[in-house]
Amino acid sequence: MPISVATTCKQGQQKQPTARLCGACSGFTLLELSLVLLIIVVVLALVVPRLREPGRAELDAQAHRLTLVFRLLRSQAVLNGAAYRLNYDLDQQRYWVTPGDQASELADFIRDFGALARATRLPEPVVIMDVVLPTLVGKIAQGQIYTTFYPDGSIDPTVIHLSNGRQAYTLYRTEGGRLKMAEGYREVEYSG
Repeated sequence: MPISVATTCKQGQQKQPTARLCGACSGFTLLELSLVLLIIVVVLALVVPRLREPGRAELDAQAHRLTLVFRLLRSQAVLNGAAYRLNYDLDQQRYWVTPGDQASELADFIRDFGALARATRLPEPVVIMDVVLPTLVGKIAQGQIYTTFYPDGSIDPTVIHLSNGRQAYTLYRTEGGRLKMAEGYREVEYSG
């Protein structure tokens, strides 16, 4: 059942009741149009930069994820009184966690660590360029290598270089044992 309304137009004349407005009384105000355009501009400003560089967002996400894995493994090593290894396969571009001593029950470890015990493959275009273990083997750009997290909270000095082909991040262990993330490819020196 249509509802009709009598309206007054700009000329002061009253229109006949109709189900639809037409003529000089219909349309959008300048304020309404401006608000719609403002909303469109804000949405485009947020979306367009992400569409231009999807590799940058993926590089950021993977760098942050590796930083969180470092923090988790250090905490778990201290809390559980056990060593853990973060393994890197530079040929397959993946990483995973294993117990530090090979005598540990692998089934219990997989249950406790879940997805981290299975290999996490880096998504395209992100790659691990190299891993540097200055006190053990130096710079490795292919093959497999690992960082050990010890029960006393110490971690092997480690530098990881991630890249998406255009940008790079350097992840490195600080003197306090935390993993720090710096933009760009940087050489990090460890004393002693």
